[in-house]
Amino acid sequence: MILEEFITYYQKNKSKKKQIKEVLLSWLKMELGTIPQKNYQKVLHNELMISEDETIIPKNKMGENLLNSLIRMANILEEKEFESWVSGVKPKDFLHA
Repeated sequence: MILEEFITYYQKNKSKKKQIKEVLLSWLKMELGTIPQKNYQKVLHNELMISEDETIIPKNKMGENLLNSLIRMANILEEKEFESWVSGVKPKDFLHA
């Protein structure tokens, strides 16, 4: 449920200038900065928090697992996008004239 929400947010907000982990961080800050209304938001608020230096930290072991899962998902998305980009590139594209 949480991963689906992040994927939906990412698809609407992805940018060539932003890394996927930057989008994840902005999404988490946005979600943690609002009053939780949906179930996934309540889970995020119970498991994660924003520290004074604006980093996302887990509140407990479940939060650590959740944060690790979100980071793994961001890594998978990054790999898929790279694979997609590479499939359209030819070796000659890297040669300088």
